[in-house]
Amino acid sequence: MIFILIFVVGIIAGFINTLAGGGSTLVLPVLILAGLPSPIANATNRVAILLQNATATKNFHKHNVLKIKPIIHITIAAILGAIAGSFFAISLDSALFDKLLGIIFIFILLMLLHPKQKRKSRSLPKWIEFIIFFMVGFYGGFIQAGVGFIFLTTLNIVEDYDLIHANAVKVFIILCYTIFSVVIFAISGKIFWMHGLILACGNSIGAYIGVKAAITGGEKIVKVVLTIAILITCLKLFGVLKLFEL
Repeated sequence: MIFILIFVVGIIAGFINTLAGGGSTLVLPVLILAGLPSPIANATNRVAILLQNATATKNFHKHNVLKIKPIIHITIAAILGAIAGSFFAISLDSALFDKLLGIIFIFILLMLLHPKQKRKSRSLPKWIEFIIFFMVGFYGGFIQAGVGFIFLTTLNIVEDYDLIHANAVKVFIILCYTIFSVVIFAISGKIFWMHGLILACGNSIGAYIGVKAAITGGEKIVKVVLTIAILITCLKLFGVLKLFEL
């Protein structure tokens, strides 16, 4: 039964992660329920994240939404950051951290939903973009949960992508750095492969459905899923869901 639950939650998480982010906040409690310690759950989830983003990247590219050449420098930055973050990865159980993360997610939601004004054609120096995406990558390698929100905000504001193209770039960059994270966690013996592969099957199905929804529904469906995902994540981080035993 627990493997069926992991598979089903994987489908939901894959869909949410592809359109928004925060799917890992649903997955990690289920993996912990299955008996995996928090650091093992954090590492095992990366197997699913890898296959999920491979599926999403393939389908976004198929629909000509993803252009790789313009984002090579920020991809390299995120990879280097994720490698550092993966080596630094530890279990974070701090209630204070959860609440701070919730505040960050609310800020992200407000920034993404705020009507975007046309800005002058002025781009940041590549070295500043490199530093920004190195830090985002570090967070992704370190924790992963919620990194989709951070990528969407950064790509939407710093790189001026709309949410559809930002999602396509997001899944590609996460795919690239997760390859290295999986290798690091696997070498350290922190991955439970049976759980990870079952979860990965679910995530991949969810990612396929997510790309279809993004291409068909456009930014409107992305904003709806993004809003719901962030609100649920914040309720969880602030402990509100515990009042309802969720």
